[in-house]
Amino acid sequence: MNRILLALSLAAFAGAALANPVPVTNTTKKPYRESRIYCNDAVLKKPSKGENISCYNHDACYSDPQGRSRKDCDEGYLRDMKRAGLGVIGYVKFKALRQWGQASWEKCREHDKWEAVKK
Repeated sequence: MNRILLALSLAAFAGAALANPVPVTNTTKKPYRESRIYCNDAVLKKPSKGENISCYNHDACYSDPQGRSRKDCDEGYLRDMKRAGLGVIGYVKFKALRQWGQASWEKCREHDKWEAVKK
């Protein structure tokens, strides 16, 4: 009986871990399109659907953070990558974002300032 419960628990956990993230909709960024690749590092191989959504959501957070910090956006990316079943790869890419993403974040914030002045 315990083995059956353990097997069912592991199956439920595995299914939850591999559910694709959902594209955000509360953003000013153009809506998600499945035909577009949002991952900047997808040079040699097309990203999986879950990874592509993770990249879209991260881009949307950077371009329209709605009060969130850069760290919040990056951690959201990591959560989405884990949901897509890309735990280790997601963690490596998360660490790269934390290391080299500051310039992109600042560029988006400068764009926000420019847009505010334009209005």
